[in-house]
Amino acid sequence: MSIAERVTYICQTVQNKDSSFIIWGSLLLLAFIWGSSFILMKIALFDSAGNSVYTALEVAALRIFIAGLVLLPITIRSLKLVDRSKWVSILAIGVFGNMLPAYLFTSAVTEIPSAIAGMLNALTPLFTMIVAAVVFKTVISMRQVSGLAIGLLGALMLAIGGNLEGLGIENGLELWACGRVALATLFYGFSVNILKNKLQDVPSQAIAAIALFFVLPPAAVLLAYSDVSTTLVNNAHGVNGMVAVVVLAAIGTAGALVLFNAIIKKTNALTASSVTYIIPVFAAMWGWIYGEELTSMHLLGGVVILIGVALVNGVGKKKLGHFN
Repeated sequence: MSIAERVTYICQTVQNKDSSFIIWGSLLLLAFIWGSSFILMKIALFDSAGNSVYTALEVAALRIFIAGLVLLPITIRSLKLVDRSKWVSILAIGVFGNMLPAYLFTSAVTEIPSAIAGMLNALTPLFTMIVAAVVFKTVISMRQVSGLAIGLLGALMLAIGGNLEGLGIENGLELWACGRVALATLFYGFSVNILKNKLQDVPSQAIAAIALFFVLPPAAVLLAYSDVSTTLVNNAHGVNGMVAVVVLAAIGTAGALVLFNAIIKKTNALTASSVTYIIPVFAAMWGWIYGEELTSMHLLGGVVILIGVALVNGVGKKKLGHFN
């Protein structure tokens, strides 16, 4: 069974099950995968001495290109089955949900710690809610708003980590780098809502595969004029960096996108995007493994984040909340 076929099977399992255990398990799995993606970016960008290996643009292009190739078998099967009237919406997901965030995040990680980028990623549910309410006229419950606010507070607690050094204020925080992460999460908010409102009748694996296929050509052009092959051969860290990118693309982009889209279709945009509240926990874990200090504030922030997720997902009710 190929990677694409395994991803499809997992995706179908999620969509065919009504158990909240499946939803929560899928959210945690996605959080682990995406929480690990930031340190993988760092490994691809720098060697152990902090010297540059691949550029941010090269890592982003490799991520899109490899992920698109992994899902190509699904793309070939799906293109003829998906109505062409849906292609514009899928292209929008490819641009706003894949191509632009891939570069914005990787570029930001060149200037700020990977764990901080993972923590700032928790802005996604907030922008998802704003886009849903403003653009798609979605009615949001006060319970969900409260959950979003609490989850964001937890993310801020993780970022502060008990002292101002956690935000990098002593060394001069790269505000533009953090702004690029915020812009990426805004794009995610648009992508999530487009999928939920415009592509509900399209299989989730088809959406992920075709979206990546649509943005694969520009990634291929960028790689054709890059120094990736030279770096791979001549740089001592080139192979390790490439392995990190392959894992990031095949698992963190291709596989996770299919599962993420399936969760959106099974629940709603806010529930699915709330996975980003758990991502900082795993991002902080990898930061600790790679030598970044964790404080009691980090642990408390993780608990607060999970409380926010519970409120957004409507835990304690008989049904998960859905958009009206």
